[in-house]
Amino acid sequence: ARVYTMGGLAIDTETRVQSEAGGVVDGLFAAGEVSGGVHGVNRLVGNSLLECVVFGRKAGGNAAAYQSAR
Repeated sequence: ARVYTMGGLAIDTETRVQSEAGGVVDGLFAAGEVSGGVHGVNRLVGNSLLECVVFGRKAGGNAAAYQSAR
């Protein structure tokens, strides 16, 4: 069974999902194993939990701010 996949949605530093055209997908934020590219071509096993906490918190905060501004 595969435990981790090195792929997923491309995100920017604000956790906004990047479109294939190069812009951002309005209102869509991603973190954790659904996002990809954060670790480059390899990921140390212990980094996944920290990644989920750091990027999850950032994505949650950005999503809440986005919704509040609407």
